[in-house]
Amino acid sequence: MTATIPLLGISLWLIAKIFVLFGLAIYLVFALVMIKQVKLMTSTLALTVDKYVTFLTYAHLAFAILVFILALLIL
Repeated sequence: MTATIPLLGISLWLIAKIFVLFGLAIYLVFALVMIKQVKLMTSTLALTVDKYVTFLTYAHLAFAILVFILALLIL
């Protein structure tokens, strides 16, 4: 038996799923903004670790996408 809101009949589990997916979507947007910021930083500054930082931001984006897709499938 799932818990529901008494007057509305909405499942609390559905509300939790929506909040989790919304939070992960915001995190995905954050990962995209990070890529934009790193591109701007690497075009402005000449550092020796540009390749590593760029790789890490793309790995971070891939991980964020993977977590979002897994949440869609599991929840």
